[in-house]
Amino acid sequence: MSENTSILPDSTEKSVPPIIYALVSNALQVYGILVLGWHFFPILYMWWWEELVLTVFGVLKLRQLRPFLLQKENEIVVREGESSARGRFFLLFVYFVFVVVIGGFVFAPKDSYIENIITLIFRNQVFNLNLLLFMGIQVWLFWRDFYQNKNFETTDVSTLRTTFDLRSMVIHVGLLAGAFLSFLIHKYGLFKTEHAFMFGFMAIKTSVDLWAAFKAKLH
Repeated sequence: MSENTSILPDSTEKSVPPIIYALVSNALQVYGILVLGWHFFPILYMWWWEELVLTVFGVLKLRQLRPFLLQKENEIVVREGESSARGRFFLLFVYFVFVVVIGGFVFAPKDSYIENIITLIFRNQVFNLNLLLFMGIQVWLFWRDFYQNKNFETTDVSTLRTTFDLRSMVIHVGLLAGAFLSFLIHKYGLFKTEHAFMFGFMAIKTSVDLWAAFKAKLH
């Protein structure tokens, strides 16, 4: 995420919206797990949509930055960066098959199929609220940083040009953390919960979300 310019005089205030989103979003997902009985599909599907939204805005940001970058770099470098950003769409297509087919039905409990379909067609209100909140934050950040206050010098272009970013690692590391936590609980009988896997995943996801938000504050 590129959130390195601001109309606000204080860097702490600038980081507040992403931090609030990270807290509220992950709280909504934990609520879905504990209260609504979500299994892992809505969580993985939300991650996928967040990545898609960030990828779309990443491409739009690079288009806005193009005249500025051409003053510092040759056109080949600029185009290669844009190509890398667009490469994330193919990666997301692969993840979509994994999340929907594997996460939503192959490994999902059979009693969750109907709920997964409801989420897939956007009839899950808590899921929809979470997604709309994320999209609203990204629209606001894009408008603020690329239209209202164009201070492109402080934009972290490298995060926009990468095909496999930090958040892309969440699904890999998070799944491993969830599996490891489930193994420990089963092996040592620490406590009984059917959500051990998702607690491990959510711990990684929440940590990365908060770290990204505080990183914006430091810049």
